[in-house]
Amino acid sequence: MALSIETNEISDSEIRKQVESVILGCIGERPKEEDWKVRICRVAGLCEVTVKGPVQTRRRLFYDENHMLPKKIRDWLELYPLA
Repeated sequence: MALSIETNEISDSEIRKQVESVILGCIGERPKEEDWKVRICRVAGLCEVTVKGPVQTRRRLFYDENHMLPKKIRDWLELYPLA
């Protein structure tokens, strides 16, 4: 599986690692030919998270502080498993 994660907008390296770990866990094991892209963009207190897989793209805005981001992302991605 090819995976690209852009988390440059998260300044806290520990939170960035937690977010990456959560996203990898939610994506799970995938065939090598699949291409996944994750982008996290922070603008004026909002954090936009985009997860683009071979079949679907999911996007959501989060209003919480960085320390809550890993849990909020996990809760969101676990609502509907990624295909």
